[in-house]
Amino acid sequence: MSLKYFRYFAPAALIFASGILQAQTSKGILSGVVRDSTGAVVSGAEVIVTNQDTHEIRNTISRNDGAYSLEALTPGRYSVQMKHSGFKTVETNDLVVNASIVTSFDATFTVGGVSDTVQVEAVNSGINTENGQLAGVISTRQLQDLPIFTLNPVELALTVPGVQPVSQNSGFSNGVNIEVNGARPRANNYLLDGQEINDVGIGGQAFQPNIPDIFQSVTVITNTPSAEYGRAGGAVVNLVTKAGTNTYHGSVFERYTGSGLDSLDGVTRQGIVHGPPPDGYVPPNKARFNQHQYGFTAGGPIIKDKLFAFGALQISRLYGNEVPTRLELPDAAGYAQLQAIGGPQVALLDQYLSNGSYLNNFVSFPSAGVVTNINVGVQNNCPQGCTVTTGFFQRQNAPQSNPDTQWTYRIDFAPHAADSFSFRYLHDRQSLSPDFFNNGSALPGFDTQQGGPSELGAGTWTHVFGPNVVNELRGSETRLGFLFSPTSSTLANPLYALSTLSIANVAVDSGGATSLGPDQNFPQGRHEDLYQVQDTVSLTRGHQTFRFGFDIGRTIETDVVSLNAKGTLLFNKGGSGVSSLGNFLQNQLGPSGTATKTFGSTRVDPHGWRSGVFAQDDVKVNSDLTLNLGIRYDYLTNPENSLPYPAIDPFNPYQAINTVIKVKNDTNNVAPRFGFAYSPHGEGLFGGGKTVVRGGFGVSYDSPFSNFVVNAAQATPNAVSGTLVSTQGNGLANATSLIPSITPRLRPTSSVTSVVKGLVNPYTYQFNLGVEHQLRGSNLIAVRYVGSLGKKLYSNKQYNYFAPDGSGERLNPTRGVINARGNFASSSYHGAQVEYTHNFQHGLLISANYVFSKSLDNASEIFATGANPNTSYQADLGPNGFAQEWGPSAYDHRHFVSVAYVWSPAGFSSGNSFANAALGALTRHWTISGVEQFQTGSYSTVQIAGFDTNGDGNAFNDRPLIGNIHAPIATAAIDGGNFDPTLAGTYYDVAAAINGDGSLNPVAPGSVRWLIPYQPLNQNLHQEIGRNSFSNPGSTTNNIAVEKGFGTKYLHLDRGAFIIRAEVQNLGNHNDVGILDTNVADIGSPNFLNRSNARQATPGNAPFTYGRNIVLWGKFTF
Repeated sequence: MSLKYFRYFAPAALIFASGILQAQTSKGILSGVVRDSTGAVVSGAEVIVTNQDTHEIRNTISRNDGAYSLEALTPGRYSVQMKHSGFKTVETNDLVVNASIVTSFDATFTVGGVSDTVQVEAVNSGINTENGQLAGVISTRQLQDLPIFTLNPVELALTVPGVQPVSQNSGFSNGVNIEVNGARPRANNYLLDGQEINDVGIGGQAFQPNIPDIFQSVTVITNTPSAEYGRAGGAVVNLVTKAGTNTYHGSVFERYTGSGLDSLDGVTRQGIVHGPPPDGYVPPNKARFNQHQYGFTAGGPIIKDKLFAFGALQISRLYGNEVPTRLELPDAAGYAQLQAIGGPQVALLDQYLSNGSYLNNFVSFPSAGVVTNINVGVQNNCPQGCTVTTGFFQRQNAPQSNPDTQWTYRIDFAPHAADSFSFRYLHDRQSLSPDFFNNGSALPGFDTQQGGPSELGAGTWTHVFGPNVVNELRGSETRLGFLFSPTSSTLANPLYALSTLSIANVAVDSGGATSLGPDQNFPQGRHEDLYQVQDTVSLTRGHQTFRFGFDIGRTIETDVVSLNAKGTLLFNKGGSGVSSLGNFLQNQLGPSGTATKTFGSTRVDPHGWRSGVFAQDDVKVNSDLTLNLGIRYDYLTNPENSLPYPAIDPFNPYQAINTVIKVKNDTNNVAPRFGFAYSPHGEGLFGGGKTVVRGGFGVSYDSPFSNFVVNAAQATPNAVSGTLVSTQGNGLANATSLIPSITPRLRPTSSVTSVVKGLVNPYTYQFNLGVEHQLRGSNLIAVRYVGSLGKKLYSNKQYNYFAPDGSGERLNPTRGVINARGNFASSSYHGAQVEYTHNFQHGLLISANYVFSKSLDNASEIFATGANPNTSYQADLGPNGFAQEWGPSAYDHRHFVSVAYVWSPAGFSSGNSFANAALGALTRHWTISGVEQFQTGSYSTVQIAGFDTNGDGNAFNDRPLIGNIHAPIATAAIDGGNFDPTLAGTYYDVAAAINGDGSLNPVAPGSVRWLIPYQPLNQNLHQEIGRNSFSNPGSTTNNIAVEKGFGTKYLHLDRGAFIIRAEVQNLGNHNDVGILDTNVADIGSPNFLNRSNARQATPGNAPFTYGRNIVLWGKFTF
């Protein structure tokens, strides 16, 4: 298992061929039409295909319409021979049959004798003439040559049309997060050799195999699959492993990365001072490390043509340090101001901040200047009010332990032509300590670690009953165990027993996560066992090919649940303290500030079933037109019923808090599929089978994920939790005494987190229509419209917020807040795609695509995304609140360009042996490859974080009003009622009142862009600005690889090569600007829309923090 994001758990090569995904099989299909030279179809032609690597032989006869089809072929290179009396025999070699899709090959007979042979060139980037689904195949050559910095081949899925990277802080699933045609990242389905490897807890890849050279191909289906596939409103990604062949083959490799090869990233560079440094300056230090990853692959025959083996090993060892996350903390002047204020609250804060030792021990960023001027209002020794300034600081790099060992083997056995068997096993064990990947913002003494084993086993039996009937039976077991927990030094830290404090602008990272005290998301973890059995029958009759089967899966899951067992104090803005820090210093929570604590069990067992049946009929209406008709049914049990109190009734949310309400399993997940492909064979530019018009429509249901269960297990009534809050005045007083007052007693006023009893599986309508044309010279161009509509998507809703009547009481004063997940959200995606492909010819491969799209929704996740990092709730908590939320999705990127290329020039040669040897060493066996991508930024919400302006109890879902749309964007005014009700109706300059010296300078509402209203009766709620109205900066990917091969003839070896290779990620050392601060309450501070503060250290999809990164390889292949 690779590092994972979990925080919210609380030689011709195919390039991108299109085809129909045939369920979760990892076999391939070959089909086509046989014609004569006049264009008439030829029936009764004998078709014989032979796997060139294993000598597997299959045959069939073309039907009355000239069509033929061979199912369940082992992926690989094939020779094809076609015979019919009166015609010359047609032969082709090196036709690549890929896994999980249909490969098309049409043949044209010429008059002559059968003994005469016509050799035809295999075209491996041909158009898809068989169906209307969209898919891309990443070939062996691309996996071998394109740089993959995560070593996870899913990274290359980003080169498939419709697939894009996820923007900052918006990816919540495991592994490499991708968004596909507007769908959420959790809506993807990941397979390994056709078997599920999904993380049932948070989505994504539960296991990420990353041994170089073990994958033969990766299939990515992006829209309208056949009925054999389900459980994905986004993409299906099938990783297909290599097998042994009749030729011994393999590699021995070492991959090196080290800090000495890397440049400083954009964030670290900000810490460099040019000129005399200020007092106490701690310069940034590059995290020194060396990582060696070495291993081998080997495959070949045990019994030629019958029994084959393949195996691989990778050992990864890292020596050195890792980089923590940059934090915002009081700078020297701000800390001195706190000491001047003094008192017990400052003494308490000093405990968390180790008496300000970070000022001398942490790396500082003087060039960033003052980050925030926090107006703390009137305090001790500050009779007129005072300001605490903050800056950026970063812990010193820490020694890292990160061992990882992964190995695999695969056996393939073909005892005779009718049967073939395969078995594959993969094992991994890794750990990371300290875990800065998930907990990089931890202060010293609060570090965590992660680690655990993973193992996967799968077997397949394919039986050929005859040329028209094939059965494929598959079974697998996946066992994963991973734990995220405090380190031993953290457990020994006396401060680990303290409560967690949440204070805006004090010990927070760029995502807003607080670091004052223990991170109570730890410990948590999961053990997951998935047992799966699948069977698919293929039957050809006349013009029709039927495929039908079943898929039964059983998940045994045990979760370690983290609890807010030590308690958390959340200090809000507003009231006499003005700011969050000001209220802390006055020991008051501020309006809608909360004190929370939870008591309960730390284990839950959400076992479940994942079953489905399907039927697919592909009808060859005539030699030019194919129709695809299918239907699928999925039955996915809800994991919520594993809890003592699974759900709430949204129509009667105020039942007794200990009422047991079950979630009814969703039993009507019927998903129809339709597609067509029309490829005329007449004369003209678009005839001759070189053009196809394709389209499709389908419905797909998403799988539930047990994160819902874990979150519900952390809250009342499954755990006993208490929340103390007041929306009035200054909020609750004596804040630090509140946590001990929360006792383990189930109260009607306890806060509830649950799901609605009618929770069902979200579903997506997918549709596409496009034209593809095969150009000369192995070039393909395609233009498509792609769309989707998401229905009943997961989102949050609050049922007992504070009444909009100024009373300070909830809608039902006898109950606490009731938060529930349900199917409240919808989405809409429309996109235009242009794709260009140049197959590997004359040493050049190009795959390029451009996508122009628009993705809208009324909720993008159940957690806060980078688009709105403070809340996932709508601005209007009322019954019709979602209508006001419709706007750009957190995954809306209007433009995306991707270009992937591989160039292997032939080099020069000479008749002179010495000159030829010199030219060979200098000019031959070079390969240059890379990926260039450009993506426009995502959208985020202009907000008022920290102020509960409408008194609904949520201080993070409020948005401003428009004062004057033509006024400068960094101007705002706040209604004085937010400080004192007697000042209501008068607007004051935000820059001075909140982020300056605290002076109340009246301004005209029409003179500023933004207004922070005071609306205790929600009177201005529907005048607030809409959701996700601000467009953030875009991102770039510039990755390149250069390699040189050296032959082994001088060693008297028949084959093989030594390869040296260098890969460069982020070639120009360009660090993207991430999500900007759009909190109107920050206007007047250096934070608001500050591009420098939003500079990202991590480029592209890499999981580690660096700027330009260089990777060196040494490899021997044979």
